[in-house]
Amino acid sequence: MPKNADSDKPDRSGPTKGKALRDSLEVLNRNLAEGLRTADRLQRDASRLVEESARLAAELVEQRREMSRLHDRLHRSEGRRAAREEELRRAYERAERADRAKARFLSAASHDLRQPIQAAALYTHILRGAVDANPAAREAADLLQASIDSLSGMLSGLLDLARLEAGAVDVAITEFRPDALMRHLAQEFRESAVTEGTSLHVHPCGVAVRTDARLLARILTHLLSNAIRHGGGNGRRVLLGCRRRPAALEFQVWDDGRGIPPDARAAIFEEFHQLDNPERSAAKGFGLGLPLVARMARLLGLALDLRSEVGRGTVFTVTVPRATLPPDPDRRLTAAARAMAAVATSATATATATATASPTERMKGRRVLLVEDDERVRHAMTMLLKRWGVRVTAVGSAEELADRLPRLRSRPHVVLADHRLPRGQTGRTVAELVRRRWDVPVIIITGDTAPERLREARSIGCRLLHKPVEPGDLAATLDEVMER
Repeated sequence: MPKNADSDKPDRSGPTKGKALRDSLEVLNRNLAEGLRTADRLQRDASRLVEESARLAAELVEQRREMSRLHDRLHRSEGRRAAREEELRRAYERAERADRAKARFLSAASHDLRQPIQAAALYTHILRGAVDANPAAREAADLLQASIDSLSGMLSGLLDLARLEAGAVDVAITEFRPDALMRHLAQEFRESAVTEGTSLHVHPCGVAVRTDARLLARILTHLLSNAIRHGGGNGRRVLLGCRRRPAALEFQVWDDGRGIPPDARAAIFEEFHQLDNPERSAAKGFGLGLPLVARMARLLGLALDLRSEVGRGTVFTVTVPRATLPPDPDRRLTAAARAMAAVATSATATATATATASPTERMKGRRVLLVEDDERVRHAMTMLLKRWGVRVTAVGSAEELADRLPRLRSRPHVVLADHRLPRGQTGRTVAELVRRRWDVPVIIITGDTAPERLREARSIGCRLLHKPVEPGDLAATLDEVMER
């Protein structure tokens, strides 16, 4: 049968299939071998990655530990810095409190001292005018006046410092020749130099300068006073002269005294510091002159220099810009002609002064309204004003003024008011009360050296005088404001 016949035929595809199967097995083996090699390589790479990860993890742990240590150190450092800052802040606050306490103390002490000094100065002035015929009484009055002047000088120095610190010093820059100023200083210090046993020499020059003449005079006054007191004596010499520079003039004050040690040259410009006055003798000053010189020079922008050699002397130099004024025709005169001109000028000035009425004569019959709570000062001021021929209405407080003011028939020419009055009232209160009725000039008199007093008086258009007020200064100020 055909079916059986077909099955009896030989199968020729067997060897082909076997070969293909072997080839597939070989490829599979090769792929398997390659896969095994790849797996082995991957395993080795994985092992390296695990080891690297472990190393990095260990490094990370160590870095975190180091960061923790750094953080701890930083925290401790911040703590120390904060502690130092807190210590510095507290020290700064203590210094600030000390400065405020010093200012309050100086202000209060100055006020409390000035009140009795003011009364004593006024009574002494009245007394000196009444004892001219008694030499012994006159001598006692002069000694009393000298003691009062000494206290007044110290308080004036404090006042000057307060004004400079407050910025309440007016500066008027002008161009002028300092010859007259230097001659005036020579005359002013001649007597004190003789008293100290010092030979004073002043050499003016004709070079014009540009600065504030009044403040320059005060600078040179303090330097000369310091040189005579501390660098003169025992036949020593003090010299005030000038050195010309291309754009400046150097004012120099020389002495051949004991000199200033190098380690003390900064301290002498501090308040109340004195090298040779351990007993604090008032005759040798109070240690305020050189601090005032330094502040005024700084205010004017002038260079201040100090050179000294122990045992040989000291020179202070103030450098002032030169000005370009036209030549002074008087410089062409001979010395004799200048002396004759000076005598003639002095005689003319004397005659003019004689012919002109003094401030106290001009204020006779004028009316002054006085507000002063201190009974001694009020009584002394009233006596002095009446001695000058002034009609005085005196009250002791702002409340008393408010009660009396409506009953005053005549407008006063000027109001004199103490700054500190009872129950917290001040000179400003007085000015406001009076000016509600009359436009009257007001002079506030105070023993308080606080800079605020100066600014406050200016802000309300009042003049300010500080106790103890010299009678001459009081008369001049009254005359000036009355004339206005």
